[in-house]
Amino acid sequence: MSDKSISDQPLIRVNDLKKHFNDGEIKALDGVTLDINKGDVVVIIGPSGSGKSTLLRSLNLLEQPTSGQILFEGQDIMSPKNDINKLRMKMGMVFQHFNLFPHMTILKNMTIGPMKLLKMSREEAEAKAMELLTKVALQDRANAYPNQLSGGQKQRIAIVRALAMSPDVLLFDEPTSALDPEMVGEVLDVMKDLAKAGMTMAVVTHEMGFAREVASRVIFMDAGKIIVEGTPDSVFNNPENERLKTFLAKVL
Repeated sequence: MSDKSISDQPLIRVNDLKKHFNDGEIKALDGVTLDINKGDVVVIIGPSGSGKSTLLRSLNLLEQPTSGQILFEGQDIMSPKNDINKLRMKMGMVFQHFNLFPHMTILKNMTIGPMKLLKMSREEAEAKAMELLTKVALQDRANAYPNQLSGGQKQRIAIVRALAMSPDVLLFDEPTSALDPEMVGEVLDVMKDLAKAGMTMAVVTHEMGFAREVASRVIFMDAGKIIVEGTPDSVFNNPENERLKTFLAKVL
């Protein structure tokens, strides 16, 4: 019975999340409530300053919310009783600017986490790294350094580095916005493959084509609130909310 109740819970549950700055004058998040279930691909869209990245970064406490609750696999991650670093190991994060260690080879970048945190042997970590690099067609770059790679290659490495930790969910914070346009596709292709394989993902992005094609749910945020939540079809093809219509008219 207990197993069933755990599996019935959302992977991530966000309740009335608020993030205020300047003594509450700026409400970056203004009462956000959201469930992310196992296998969901939740794509978060909205204008600049709407709270998208703040919400995403709050899910693993890179941003410390002012109030509210975040449950990850049933555990309250804001409770000091829970080890946030342990929970973060199950939440892979892919940033806008790659965050690779410049002084380490790609292979070292990928194996340091699994060896240190998951206590994998070097052989095991390197075997997994090479398997993942092969999936993104970068196995021949294992001994290169980040400055020898293109932006698209670096971001593909950043994704598989997150996967090397065997996370339960991947969080993407505008993963293509720092890339030249011709490199965007190669990163989105990797993300599409992950979605097809059943990876749970929360993605903040300006790539509306990706949201339309891959999302199981699209969330539109404005002024720190979730204004619309629905299927890609309902959000893009039949928008009823005026604020959403105005936003889509500018970006599509």
